[in-house]
Amino acid sequence: MARIDFYDGSSAHAHEARVFVQDGAIIIHANGHGYTIVASEVEPTLSTPNARRFIHLPHHMALEFHDNADAEHLLDELNAAHLKPMRWFDKHYRSWSFISSAFAVFVVLIAAIYLFVLPAASDAIAQRLPADSLNIMSQSVITELESSGYVKASTLSATRQAELLAKFNALKKPDTSVPFTLHFFSAPDIGPNAFALPSGDVVLLDELVNVANSDAQILGVLSHELGHVAHRHTMRNIVQSGIVSFAVSAWLDDYGNTLLNLGASTILSQKYSRDFEREADDYAIKMMKMNNLSPAELADLFVLMEKQQTESNSNTTESEESSIIDLLQSHPPTPERIATLRAAAQTK
Repeated sequence: MARIDFYDGSSAHAHEARVFVQDGAIIIHANGHGYTIVASEVEPTLSTPNARRFIHLPHHMALEFHDNADAEHLLDELNAAHLKPMRWFDKHYRSWSFISSAFAVFVVLIAAIYLFVLPAASDAIAQRLPADSLNIMSQSVITELESSGYVKASTLSATRQAELLAKFNALKKPDTSVPFTLHFFSAPDIGPNAFALPSGDVVLLDELVNVANSDAQILGVLSHELGHVAHRHTMRNIVQSGIVSFAVSAWLDDYGNTLLNLGASTILSQKYSRDFEREADDYAIKMMKMNNLSPAELADLFVLMEKQQTESNSNTTESEESSIIDLLQSHPPTPERIATLRAAAQTK
């Protein structure tokens, strides 16, 4: 047995000790004194390969082992019930099977937090954000879009704009408390699109109005965007991005970003999740049926938008295409969504 040092709690001086287990207690002989420590008062440190192991005792006393194997043997012989979890961990935590299992559990835990806890927390926070903050954030986005040249003044006549707004305002809404303000812009580089901002501001691009075959199709898109507003999808994305950003910043010891600083850039670069799109589509289906409009109108418009986007992409360079796709391409009309809308049109 290698040297074992005993600290009596009254000084930092180490005394060489003789240590053994008897009747479920640790017996210590050091510096001409004897000590009996019952098992319940023993608190060992975790075993590490490159550091001496300590066993902490009552009254600030401690044992230091020059050979960790001696500590392992002593603890095994003591066989204290409260130490069994630590003893199991000591013996397994450096094995590859334990490391791989722990890593798998860690990955599953992070995935569960990201997929379930984070969306729920983001939803709860988004529902409680004050309207003033949402208005400030939305106005900053519109200002940024205009100043950067991404959008330009609408070329639709004032009469046409008023006609579309009047038709939409006349529709019955599933929830009359949802705020809504319609803005008309032109954006040839973006193409046919519309998008909702956190405050209820909805931007409708001339290119979408021009590609639509009917006003019912345009009203379907606006109903879809109102669904994003009603479910606070934009803010939920921002809050979720903010939480992830804060977590990463804390991990990297960088606290420079804040939630509001993330807001505008997140809106401009986000892509809604499939669940968000389904929720917005379901809202549009409900709203269109309330007003005797067929959801197939929205499906037909999605087909037209998809066709025009494909043609547009074939005429852009890679760098141009990347910037256009990344900007406000928040709801791609997937075949699944189109099929759902057509199926909804067949039911009452």
